[in-house]
Amino acid sequence: MKFWQSAEWQRISKLRGLKLLLVGIAVIPSIYAVIFLSSLWDTYGKIDNLPVAVVNNDQAADINGKTQHLGQDLTDKLLREKPLKLSEVSSQKAKDGLKSGKYYMTITIPSDFTNNAGTLLSNDPKYAKIDIAQNAGQSFIAEKMTSSAADKIKASVNRSLQQVYNETILSATKSSQKGFQAGADGATQLNNGLGQLADGSQKLNDGAQALTNGSSTLAGGLSQYTNGVSQANTGSNQLSNGAGAAATGANQLASGTSQLAQNAPKLAAGSQQLASGAQELARKLQEVSDGITTGQTNGAAQIKQLEAGLATLTQQVNNIQLPENAIDSNGLTQAGTALQDGLTGAGVDAQKIAELMKEPSFQTFLKQQPKIAQDFGITAQSLQGNLAKSGQAAKALQTNLTQLQALIPQLDAFKKQLPQLKAGMSAAQAGNQQAITKLNGSLTQVSQLLSQQFVPAANQLASGAEQLNNGQQQVSSASAQLNNGANKLADGNAQLANGVNQLNGGLGQLVAKNGELNAGAGQLNQGAQQLTTGTQQAVSALGQAQNGTQTLAQKLADGAIKLDKVHNDKANVSALTQPVKSNQTNLSEVDNNGTGMTPYMMSVGLFVGMITFSAIYDFVTVAKRPKNGFAWWADKQTVNMPVWIAQAIIITTLLLLVDGLQPKNVGMLYLTALIVAFAFNQLVLLFSIMFGKLGSGLMIIALVLQLSASAGSYPIELSNNFFQTIHPWVPMTYSVHAFREVISIGGSVTNDLIILLIVGIVSMVLTWGVYQWKLKHNPLFWGGEELVTD
Repeated sequence: MKFWQSAEWQRISKLRGLKLLLVGIAVIPSIYAVIFLSSLWDTYGKIDNLPVAVVNNDQAADINGKTQHLGQDLTDKLLREKPLKLSEVSSQKAKDGLKSGKYYMTITIPSDFTNNAGTLLSNDPKYAKIDIAQNAGQSFIAEKMTSSAADKIKASVNRSLQQVYNETILSATKSSQKGFQAGADGATQLNNGLGQLADGSQKLNDGAQALTNGSSTLAGGLSQYTNGVSQANTGSNQLSNGAGAAATGANQLASGTSQLAQNAPKLAAGSQQLASGAQELARKLQEVSDGITTGQTNGAAQIKQLEAGLATLTQQVNNIQLPENAIDSNGLTQAGTALQDGLTGAGVDAQKIAELMKEPSFQTFLKQQPKIAQDFGITAQSLQGNLAKSGQAAKALQTNLTQLQALIPQLDAFKKQLPQLKAGMSAAQAGNQQAITKLNGSLTQVSQLLSQQFVPAANQLASGAEQLNNGQQQVSSASAQLNNGANKLADGNAQLANGVNQLNGGLGQLVAKNGELNAGAGQLNQGAQQLTTGTQQAVSALGQAQNGTQTLAQKLADGAIKLDKVHNDKANVSALTQPVKSNQTNLSEVDNNGTGMTPYMMSVGLFVGMITFSAIYDFVTVAKRPKNGFAWWADKQTVNMPVWIAQAIIITTLLLLVDGLQPKNVGMLYLTALIVAFAFNQLVLLFSIMFGKLGSGLMIIALVLQLSASAGSYPIELSNNFFQTIHPWVPMTYSVHAFREVISIGGSVTNDLIILLIVGIVSMVLTWGVYQWKLKHNPLFWGGEELVTD
C-alpha cells in the first residue's frame, strides 16, 4: 500500500488546506535556519562596514631633536589601512554619533600623545594614551567586534613605538659598549703606567736595601774601628807613663853621672844597681816597641776591613739612582678622576636601563617576551655587578694613589738630600783615611824611636855599668861617656814625651769623635731602614693599585664584550619589537560565521520544525478504529515520515544552494540530517502522544535547555555547572557535533549517529506502547460515533 492511499491520507484529503499546511511545516526548519544564517553568513568578513569615528587632537612635539606628528601619522595609517569603516571627525560629532548609534566606536588621540610618547626614556615617563569609547547598548556583538579591532590597533601602535624605542635603547647600549671599551683601554694604560712606576719603585727599594746593608757594614766596621782606637788610646797612656818614668830615670842618670866623679867611691855599689836598671829599662822599652809593632800588624787587617767597608758604603751610596722623571701626581689624580667619571657615566647609563626596566610598558613587553626578559635581566644584572666591582676597584685604586701621593714628598726630600749624603760619605771616607794614616805614622815613629834610640841607649847604659863594675880605673872617661849618653837619653825622652803627647791628643780626638761617628752611622742605618720600609710600602701599594687597575680593565673589557653581543641593526630592532612569530595551524577550516553556526542552527531548526509539526497536526485522531497500537502508529507514520524526511532534505538543499554551504562530505550531510530529523521527530512525537499539548510545551522547554547545553554557540566550558552536567544527556549535543564533523572537520560521526538512532528507535518503540495503551484504556470517537475498546 502506498503512503497516499493510507487511511490517514484519505482522512486528511477531505480536510481543505491540510496538505498545503503540511508543505509549510516541511519548510519551517529551512525558514528558521536558512534565512537566519543567510543574514549573518559572513559577519566577520564585513567588519570593515562598521562605522567608527577617529578624532585627532594631537599636537606636534620634539622627540630626540626632531619634530614628530605621531597622532597624525597614526590617523593617516588607520585611514589608509581601514580595519573598520573609519571617518575623521570632530570631537563633538564623534560624541553625538556614538550616542545616537551612528558610530559603534570612537578613537580619540589626545593633544599630548606625541609629547608623552617622547618621555618614555626620561626620568618622568608618561603613557601615550589613546581614548577608545564604545556603546555596547547599541549592539553587544558590534562592541565585541570593535574591541577586537581596537586591540589590534593598540598592538600596532605599541609595536611602532617599541620599534622606535628599541632602536634608541640598542643604540645607547652600543654607545655604552664603546664607553666600556674606552674605559678598559684607559685602565690598561693606567695599569701600564703603574707598572713602570712599580719598576722604578722596585729599583729604588733595591738601592735602599743596598744602602741599609752598607750602613750596617759601616756600623760594624766603625764599631771595630772605635774599639781599636780605644785600645790604642789605652796603650798610648801606658806608653806615656813609661816615657815619664824613663824621663825621670834619664834625668836622675844625668844628675848621677855629674855626681859620679864626686861619688866615685859610691860608684861600685851603685853601678851594679845601674846595670840591672839599665837592662830592665832596655827590656821594657823593647817590649813597648814590640807591642806597638805587633798592634800595628794585628790592626792592619781591621784597618783594611774598615777602609774597605767605608769604600763599599761610599760606593753603594753613590750607586743609589732615583728615577730622573718626577712622579706626576697630578697626572695620576687626573687619570683616577677620569676613570671615576667614566665609571660614573657607565653607572648613569646602567641606572637609565634599570629605570627603563621599571617602566610598566616595558615590563608588560618583557612579560610578553619571557626569553628576552630573562636575557635582558641577566645582562642588566651582570652589568650592575661588573659596575659595582669596578667601582670598588676604582675606590681601592684611589686609596692606593692617595697613599702613593703621601710618599712622593718623602721620596722627593730624600732625592734632594741624596747628593749631600754622597758628598758627606766621600768626605768621611777621606777624613777617616787621613786620620788612620796619621795615627799609623805616629805609631811607626814611636816604635822606630824606641827601637833605634832608646833601646841602644839603655843597652849602652848597661854596658857602661858593666864596664864600671869591671874597671874603676876608667871611671872618669866612662863617666864622661855616661854623661853624654844620659844627655842623649834625656833628649830622646823629651822627643818621646812630645810624640806620646801628640799621640795621646790625636787618640783623644778620635775617642771623642767615636760617639758622633757611631751615632751618625746609627742614624744613617735607621734612615736607610726607613727608606727601605717606605719603598717597600710604595712597591706594595703600587702592586695593589696595578692589580686593581688590571681587575678594573678586565671587568670593563668583559662588560664591553658582553655589550658587543648586542647589535642595533634594523633586523635586531625588528626582532626585538616582535620577537615571537607564531606558526598557527588549524585542523579544520571554517570559512565564515554562517558555516560555523550551521551545525547549531540545523539542529535547532529541525527540532523547532518537529515541535511545530506535533503542535499543528493531530497524531491521535484516525478515520477508523485501528486493530492495535502498531497499526495506529503505522497509519500516522504515512504522513509523519514524508514530512520529517522532507524537512531534512529541504533544509540541507537550501543551505547548499542558497547560503553556499560547502561541507566536507555532502552525502554524509544528507544522511546525518535524516538521522537527526528521525531522532528529533520520534522524541517529540512520543511526548506529544503521551501528554498531548502539554507534551509540546515540555518539548519547548527541552529546546530551551538544549540551546545552552548543546554547546552550539559557545563552548560548554563557558556555561554554568547545570548545563555542563546535562550536556551529555541531551540529543542536540550529538546532532551539533555530528554536523560539525561532516561540514568542517571531516571526522567520524559513527558514535553520534548511533546515539541519535538509539534515541529515535527507543522513542518510536515507546510511542507504539503509548498508542497501544490509549487503544485499550481510552474511548475514541469517529464521526460522532463513540467506540469502546474491547
